[in-house]
Amino acid sequence: MRSMLVCVVLAVMSQAGCYNYAPLRRSELLPSTYLALTLTEAGSEELAAYLGPDVLVVRGRFLSATDRGLMLSVSAVENRRGDILEWKGESVGVPGEFVRSLEERHPATGKTVMLAGVSLAGFFVAYAAFGPGVGGATSGGSGPGPSPH
Repeated sequence: MRSMLVCVVLAVMSQAGCYNYAPLRRSELLPSTYLALTLTEAGSEELAAYLGPDVLVVRGRFLSATDRGLMLSVSAVENRRGDILEWKGESVGVPGEFVRSLEERHPATGKTVMLAGVSLAGFFVAYAAFGPGVGGATSGGSGPGPSPH
């Protein structure tokens, strides 16, 4: 039972990685769209006080477009070395002139299907190895019965 729980938890956690980023396909952004903004060199320098040093990519949910740029609820930033730093959803405004590219997150169908297949195969392997589990009933035995008193 414990190994099955571990398999289920691992499968759910790995689902978070089944996404691809693609260039934005529409002219208007919808609130709550998950975006990845790649900053220009100047943008990285200018926003260092807000985002941290050498930030290359800002990931988060789109909140609104203002006269100052795009407002994001930031979930993570990636620096030029490739380190990803998690955020807690703080709102940050990114001026449009500091954005080199803008990508939208989409589910990766191929990765999701492959992960589901591997998870299902893992479940069957675990079931074959450990059986259906321990039941509460015991088989009839030849031990002494209950006391008459």
